[in-house]
Amino acid sequence: MACFRVCLLRIGLLTVTVLLGFANTAMAQIVGSAYSVKTGELLYRETHQQINDSAYSVEYSEPNGEVFAHKTLDFSQSKITPSFLQLNERNGERIDVKQLGRQLTVNYLENRDAKEETESVALEGGMIVDAGFDEFVKQYWQALVMGKELDVDYLVPSKQTTFGFRVSKATCLDGTQNGALCFSLTPTSWLVKMAVDPIVVAYDSQDKRLLRFTGRANICDTKGKYEQVDIQYQYL
Repeated sequence: MACFRVCLLRIGLLTVTVLLGFANTAMAQIVGSAYSVKTGELLYRETHQQINDSAYSVEYSEPNGEVFAHKTLDFSQSKITPSFLQLNERNGERIDVKQLGRQLTVNYLENRDAKEETESVALEGGMIVDAGFDEFVKQYWQALVMGKELDVDYLVPSKQTTFGFRVSKATCLDGTQNGALCFSLTPTSWLVKMAVDPIVVAYDSQDKRLLRFTGRANICDTKGKYEQVDIQYQYL
């Protein structure tokens, strides 16, 4: 079994949050509508906008259109280990990741009343940061389609440690677009499995565009809670 070290910087407590990006997608705008898995209610929208060849932004808005969070990503040093800054005005959560030489500096603030935590992480070959996971999927597309199971490690900024996950081809969930290819991310630790449900992502089999994400949201509500969401993406 092939094994890769992956650093996806976003897990809250014992929940895993994966944000897939669009680093290689020529785009004007991408809009993801996030629905509650439990109730079907629209929880928020995320709008991805390319800034230039090496950067793009993500704007998070309430169903009424009010913007509550921003994210900027810089792929100038690497497509799979971008620097990024994310600020959630709902509760003041802030994540700031910068690549400096062979180090990643991770600054994490859980909420407005918390104390910021800082950690330097050695940048190793094969590590992935945040939206670089989308590039990981594309780089190992053929292996995944052929049924290979790829073991990856995710760095948790709030815990300064990693959790292992297995990426593999999966059966698509009901309601997924016909012809899509789906992959799952499943914890390898039994302890983490007790707290984190598998994440399922769906891609267009022809152009490899992300169509759907089902799993833990990467944006919390005003109480700091991360809901299970079903995000449907549109390319405008």
